Amino acid sequence: MGKNLYITTAIPYVNGKPHIGNALDYLLADIWSRYQQQKGKKVRFQVGTDEHGNKIAAKAAEQNLTPQAYVDQTHQNFKILMDAEHAEYTDFVRTSDSHHMGAVRYIWKQLDQAGLIYKSTYNGWYCMGHEAFFTDKEVQETGGVCPDHQTPYQQVSEENYYLKASAYTDKVRQAIESGRMKIVPEFRKKEFLELMKDGLHDVSISRPRKSLTWGVPVPGDDSQVM
Repeated sequence: MGKNLYITTAIPYVNGKPHIGNALDYLLADIWSRYQQQKGKKVRFQVGTDEHGNKIAAKAAEQNLTPQAYVDQTHQNFKILMDAEHAEYTDFVRTSDSHHMGAVRYIWKQLDQAGLIYKSTYNGWYCMGHEAFFTDKEVQETGGVCPDHQTPYQQVSEENYYLKASAYTDKVRQAIESGRMKIVPEFRKKEFLELMKDGLHDVSISRPRKSLTWGVPVPGDDSQVM
């Protein structure tokens, strides 16, 4: 392992209050960061909050606030928790921060210039609670109802932008098998390799603004957000 080390945690949605899982996440990461610094590593310990999506917009509307005003208030709850734990993080990144959105848009442009982004129609099943799409198999296995939110999946057909993840199948597989890209524990490594045995699938990386009102604008296309 080199001298530099990057440590991060899950970034929670700010539409709910912090809970014991968040506290454990921050605590373990902080312990690891301090330990590695004692060993002489230069550590960047980055935390933050996920502040975009329809769930956020809906919660803001319930309180007669704009999404930005709502997240400006609620993200503080997670900072307070980390301060209570005396977590010594390097940076707290909010997804609504201008520097974060600028970085996201910059990376998009680089990928686009490299020919790795294209537009296509997506057909699938969507759960607003998860703000995620699910496969036909997953929907069938749960009887068409999300087990976490007890709401039916919505069948969606929309035009989105895609990342050509499939172009990196061989590189990712070789990196994992050689150990250059480490996945621990070992059974997770095997699980991931099994999942990608038929290749990586291209990933939808945007949604129409009419479906997702609160997100990072796609460069050059005001009708789409990330």
